Amino acid sequence: MSKIKIYSDTDPLDFIAERLGNHLQQHKQEVSYAKDPDFPPTWFFIQTRRHGHLTLEKCINITLQGTRDECKITMDGGKWGENIVDSSNQPTLIPYEGIFATDKKSIAPIITERNIWKYLDKML
Repeated sequence: MSKIKIYSDTDPLDFIAERLGNHLQQHKQEVSYAKDPDFPPTWFFIQTRRHGHLTLEKCINITLQGTRDECKITMDGGKWGENIVDSSNQPTLIPYEGIFATDKKSIAPIITERNIWKYLDKML
């Protein structure tokens, strides 16, 4: 089930998408996104899942639409790789540059939709 929030008087969408992508990467998430080819972009589609889980298909889909005056953000669950591949606008994969210096298994914190909403509410 999708959850939608509308924010007014926000930063440009590309700035919001970049900060959100960086936040997700800091929490050991793999991030992929597509954006509106026009400038300034009026929509972004972001997918995120736990980094390093190549067999994990479950992801969180985040859609940002609008302008600085009014920004609508939609978030729901989905399947990794769906809805992001478009021949006219290839997705950009942003790798997480983590350093795993030991053989011990690192337990990556699971980021949830609620955590993302909290971050967005604080940022916007």
